[in-house]
Amino acid sequence: MTPLLRRGAEIAVIAPSGAYQPHRLEEGLRRIEAEGYRPVPFEGMLSPERYLAAPDAVRLAHLCEALTDPRWDAVWMVRGGYGLTRLLADLPWEALPPRPVIGFSDVTALLLPLFAAGSPVIHGPMPHSLPGTDEASVEHLFRLLAGAPLAPLEGEQWVRGSATGWLAGGNLTMLASLCGTPWQPDLSGAIAVLEDVGEAPYRLDRALQQLCSAGVLDGVAGVALGSFTSCEPPAGASWTLREVLLDHLAPLGVPVVAELPIGHGEANRAFPFGASATLAGGRLWWAPR
Repeated sequence: MTPLLRRGAEIAVIAPSGAYQPHRLEEGLRRIEAEGYRPVPFEGMLSPERYLAAPDAVRLAHLCEALTDPRWDAVWMVRGGYGLTRLLADLPWEALPPRPVIGFSDVTALLLPLFAAGSPVIHGPMPHSLPGTDEASVEHLFRLLAGAPLAPLEGEQWVRGSATGWLAGGNLTMLASLCGTPWQPDLSGAIAVLEDVGEAPYRLDRALQQLCSAGVLDGVAGVALGSFTSCEPPAGASWTLREVLLDHLAPLGVPVVAELPIGHGEANRAFPFGASATLAGGRLWWAPR
């Protein structure tokens, strides 16, 4: 099988979103290097402004260079947080050569537009999150990059049925934030992956309502729910997060598999956008591209 990223590849490492902890970045870079890759962090990434890693102009310049300079074989984002939606309008979309881009969380805002523009994109752990990611997910990530076979992801069937479709999605809040913009997702025919962190259930309700009202979930083949970390109902609530999510997802009439190891928990299995995926029997798997 063809690797998504060859060993020895030179990878641009940039921080287009939130501020980060340098020691965690260094630990993550060491793990990437141990797998035979050459991650190169850009100079001047960390000059924090509010909650951002650096001012917009710095982050935009790094992002444009990483996505366009022929030196780079791939781009790996340092971490999520917030900040990428501030940069989307100023990217040179017509001049972006296809190259692998890896990230999740806030990076969801960039992954779908990049995939639509022809780049192979991977929703998965980033250098800053690698130190807190379980070993099974780290091994899964590097097997994915190497083009090696992967085991299906195990979850829990919430709505019966089976479906096939192209794989895409990511952070629910970020997908909702793209509604009404030029980068609003089109997930028709997709197995839509959704996950989130630190959002009260009513906010998840609002985000799903926004996706439904905007038509983003119209025509999806199925829904794959990852982890919803620190999104529990308040103590003593007579309702569950599952009920909140199914209020919006069950009427779609498609299979729903939940509790998959994707998202902001220790378990965060990477997946490639556009892969032909199957959702059935409480499992998610896909064919190599």
